[in-house]
Amino acid sequence: MTEAHRWTTDRDSGATQPVLVLRGRVRYLFIVLGVMTLCFGYLSLIALGQIEMSRPASGVGEGLFAIVFLGVIVYVLVNARKVDFAKPIMVIGPDGVTAQRLPKLIPWSMIERVDIPESWRAEFIYLTVREDADPEILGHLRKRQPLERTVAIPHRWIPGFTSSEVKDIVKRYYESAKRR
Repeated sequence: MTEAHRWTTDRDSGATQPVLVLRGRVRYLFIVLGVMTLCFGYLSLIALGQIEMSRPASGVGEGLFAIVFLGVIVYVLVNARKVDFAKPIMVIGPDGVTAQRLPKLIPWSMIERVDIPESWRAEFIYLTVREDADPEILGHLRKRQPLERTVAIPHRWIPGFTSSEVKDIVKRYYESAKRR
């Protein structure tokens, strides 16, 4: 067992049901911010004329790119402050789906449709919540246009599980909730 996922056992059916836990990685955040900061510094030095280029440059384009990089760095930092890295980002279990940015658990019975793209480039599984679901959940999801009633689940970054295993688990949870 790793801390990235845990298993719960249903003794009546004798089946083992995985609970997928997606955790934030602070190390990756620091790596991305470090690389972006280096690019910002390099472009700033070029724009200020401290680094000579093989071709003469006015520094305006490099300065604009440096400003864009600074804006992206600030955007990443602001969004990273919203994530509590001590808690899981998302938990997918037999009861439903919960996430840090969701107000509460979305039970599988509240989910109308599961879209699993077959493209190898697709990185998310999309769960569409029913229109008659809990108003608090719908209100939170409607803040994010254009995916009005949709929750996106990444299926590639869950440690200990392959992408196809995650897709099968989500599909199994959804179908078992439909049968009830």
